[in-house]
Amino acid sequence: NSNGDTTLPTPRRMMFTHVDAANWRDYAAMNQLVLFSSFPSITMEFWNDWIERADMGRPFVFDRVLFADRAAAMHGTNFLKTQRTAANAFALPGSVHWWSPIRNNVMRFAGLKEEENPDALEITAPPVITYISRQGWGRRMLIPEHHEKLVQELYKLRDTYGYEVNVVSMDKLSRQEQLRLAGRTTVRNNH
Repeated sequence: NSNGDTTLPTPRRMMFTHVDAANWRDYAAMNQLVLFSSFPSITMEFWNDWIERADMGRPFVFDRVLFADRAAAMHGTNFLKTQRTAANAFALPGSVHWWSPIRNNVMRFAGLKEEENPDALEITAPPVITYISRQGWGRRMLIPEHHEKLVQELYKLRDTYGYEVNVVSMDKLSRQEQLRLAGRTTVRNNH
């Protein structure tokens, strides 16, 4: 439902059949933070575990299985529009609130209070706008003049309408601070 309540059990196991334990983590360590805050009791299996299962020569039966294929996702319409492999899942039939239980677990773990959650706020609450700046990264940056103009216009929105505007470099925040800010944000622009 809209609160993120579900009767489905949480996943118990995640299997990566083509990657080892050392290579599923991202450089910012967000993969493991989001996974383990979403599903604290999940177990992980990797390529070598899959080989060991196969070597047993016995079938393994699971109650429910979800397959994800990143290479196949890259052919999906939503991926082609967004360049995000997870985008295809948002077009599947089902509850529009399917992501809420996962999001809520991560936000609670990060310390976001219920009253700070934009999904729980009244529609009249002022927007929280976050511009994630990568100007210091050396890649994926805006032309400096365009960056300055964007920041100037965002601050005009703040001053004119009372919007909350956050111009941040995420690498300067802790992982929990990044999640709390993302969780409170209602408008995002990622450059």
